[in-house]
Amino acid sequence: MKIKSLFLLAFSLVFSWGYCDEVADQRTQIQGLDMNYKIEHQTQKFFIGFELRTNNEECSLAMPAHKDRFFQENIPSQIPNRIDGNILALYTNYEGDFTQPYSWILGCEVSSLEQVPEGLVGKIIPESHYAVFTTQGEFPQGLIAVWQEIWKTDLPRSYTSDFEVYRSHFDPQRNPEVKVYIAIE
Repeated sequence: MKIKSLFLLAFSLVFSWGYCDEVADQRTQIQGLDMNYKIEHQTQKFFIGFELRTNNEECSLAMPAHKDRFFQENIPSQIPNRIDGNILALYTNYEGDFTQPYSWILGCEVSSLEQVPEGLVGKIIPESHYAVFTTQGEFPQGLIAVWQEIWKTDLPRSYTSDFEVYRSHFDPQRNPEVKVYIAIE
C-alpha cells in the first residue's frame, strides 16, 4: 500500500506541474545542466502492463487518468509472475521519433508472458544497449530535467522500448531516484 501511495503522489506531482508539456516542447530551460549517463547492456525482459496510446501533446491530459485507473483497479496485483516490486513506465510502439505517437504502458517486469490478463498487454523489452540516466535532486524536477536532456542529445536512439524504473522503495521526498533507460542503436 505504501508503494501505491508514494507512486500516486509522485505522478500527481509530475502531472500537476505540467511534466509532459514542459518536456515535449522544451519551454523550460535548465541552466548549466550537465547530465551524465552510462551505457548498459540489458538482456531481454518480459513485461505486462496497462496500455495508453498517446503523444507528447496529449500526455498531460491522458496520463493522469490512466495512472489513476492503474492504481484504483490495483492492476499490479493482477499481473502474474512479477519478478519484483518495481513499477515500470514503458514507452514503446513509436510511430517515429519522440514527437510522434507512442504507447505508454504502466506495469511490471515478469518472468513469463504465458498468462497475460484480459485488458492488459504483454511486451518483450528487447535486448539492447541503453543509455541510462539517473535522476538527481528533487522529484519531479529531476525527472523533467532528465527527459529534457534526453531530447536535446544526439544519442542514436532506436525507438524500440524506453522505460523508467520506479523501484519498490521509491519515495518522492526521501528516495526520489528514478532510472530512465533509453534504447540506442
